[in-house]
Amino acid sequence: MNTQNQSIQYPKVKLKDHPEWITNQITDETIQWCESFGKYLACETHKDKFPKNGLTSSQLRRFFGALKRIAIYGYSKEEYVKLLRLKPMLAYAVGRDKDEKGYNKTRISNFYEEISTAIDLMKDKGEKEFKNFIQIVEAIVAYHKAAGGK
Repeated sequence: MNTQNQSIQYPKVKLKDHPEWITNQITDETIQWCESFGKYLACETHKDKFPKNGLTSSQLRRFFGALKRIAIYGYSKEEYVKLLRLKPMLAYAVGRDKDEKGYNKTRISNFYEEISTAIDLMKDKGEKEFKNFIQIVEAIVAYHKAAGGK
């Protein structure tokens, strides 16, 4: 399904409102949110006052690759700092994404907002929660691609 010309709204539900998705388990509601967020990240809007392009697959994959590298060595509460280092990486991507007027060209700032929240929720969490976090990001990446993300 190609969502590039459709008007898809930012999901009303925010990840910060559902910390249990990371701390407990992934539910049908979690997957529905990942689907709507992935589609939102993939779509392009031209009607808005400030048109935005969809988030690129390379922007998503860069972050996801860094996340998977952390997973290779295992995750524990003591290694939360490795996850924290991904926040400035995303902040840099947001900064690089500005046009000449200072507006973001893509939806990277929306991705940063949601993922930063998830990283914050990981403080004092262990391997089980980290696996949930990875599965959420993986689902977002998959739905972004399925929605026609470039």
